[in-house]
Amino acid sequence: MKGIPTHRLAGTGRRLVLGAPLLLLAACGGRDLPPPLPRVDGYAYLTPLRVNVADIEVLEAVDARVDPPAPLVPAVEVARMGRDRLVPSGTTGRARFVVETASLTRAGDGIAVLLRARVEILDNDRRVAFAEAEARRSTTGGGGSTAARARAAENLVIRAMEDLNVEFELQVRRNLRDWLLETTPTAPVVPIDSPEGIQRQDLPQG
Repeated sequence: MKGIPTHRLAGTGRRLVLGAPLLLLAACGGRDLPPPLPRVDGYAYLTPLRVNVADIEVLEAVDARVDPPAPLVPAVEVARMGRDRLVPSGTTGRARFVVETASLTRAGDGIAVLLRARVEILDNDRRVAFAEAEARRSTTGGGGSTAARARAAENLVIRAMEDLNVEFELQVRRNLRDWLLETTPTAPVVPIDSPEGIQRQDLPQG
């Protein structure tokens, strides 16, 4: 066998082949496990959406099918998005964040993720305004091993959540603009030496 490195065992005439199995193992491992996508735990690092209500209720998904392996559970991630990004900033009223659908399904070598969420402004129990968003992602060729299938599912959920966050903020700003408060209010600028401002004092002479 040409090109395969060999080593002779001391005291015998046998030879031990070292190169080929290790190369095959490394090659299979590289194809089997796609690199993980970078992610931050939770979604509080994104722009908060400050809603002019006193309370926001989060309701879990009704349709939440998950075919294992699933390192990231879609329903948990969507509910976390609602808790992290929607901030009740008013003194009265309430809203409701509903995880409508959060599924991860497998069919043969394919994986599909479907996410759908809605936020509603309520007057007592009557809905007076709402915004909803949806994201879909699918892929094939996740690999045969359990670890590879889990990594492919994790990456797909991460991508779908990125899509959902973008679409959700767009729809909230478009449909609930009358219920949103400024995210970063600007403090008023007060001139120095004014009655409300910083008083200038001369340092004592040393």
